[in-house]
Amino acid sequence: MPQVADLASLQEIDDHLARLTADLDEARADLEDDEALESARSALTEVEERCSALEREQRQLEGEIDGLVARVEKEEGRLYDGSVNLPKELASLQQEIASLRSRLSDVEDTELALLDRLEEAEGAREEARAALQREEAASAEKHTRLGGVIERLEAEIAAKQTERETCRTRLTAALVAQYEDLRRRRGGVAVTHMQGSICTGCRVTVPPSARKRALDPETPTLCPNCERILVGY
Repeated sequence: MPQVADLASLQEIDDHLARLTADLDEARADLEDDEALESARSALTEVEERCSALEREQRQLEGEIDGLVARVEKEEGRLYDGSVNLPKELASLQQEIASLRSRLSDVEDTELALLDRLEEAEGAREEARAALQREEAASAEKHTRLGGVIERLEAEIAAKQTERETCRTRLTAALVAQYEDLRRRRGGVAVTHMQGSICTGCRVTVPPSARKRALDPETPTLCPNCERILVGY
């Protein structure tokens, strides 16, 4: 195959490899993106912590209620067992019992309100667990799907790289070096074509003499403007 045609083929292979590599990078990035899953996990952790805090608070209130009930029972026992006889002491004891009962009523009201909050938090926890399960299922499906895509792209890239190496071996070392240098300096595009009298690389009109030289399949001709290898056929 003429050298210029091999250069054009090498450019096509590199263009294809660039697209495959970009697709592979995108698939890998998408595979690593677990933002929705992490958000669901964080939401569940947050509501579980809220439930735990409310449950601790409930246990504290229950402990306080148990203590108040015990104190009321003890003081009422003293009130009726005859151990307190003096009117002043009896009045003081009755006042203490009334104060304990008032405190007990307040704590019980606080517990009732807390139970409402706990019930709401437990409902939110169940919703968060369901949401996490959905995200875990979606993540598993995504990993399966993208794993297949990545495997296919890696195989295609390997095949193209083999094709590229085969194409390079048909070129002289000097042409390969020139091609690689142009790709580096010209944004990955070393070989361009003519569209009529226009260089498709820089969109500038190519002089007739250069257009004529670009028709030679064996001698690479550079675009006078962008200096890319110009293929005229």
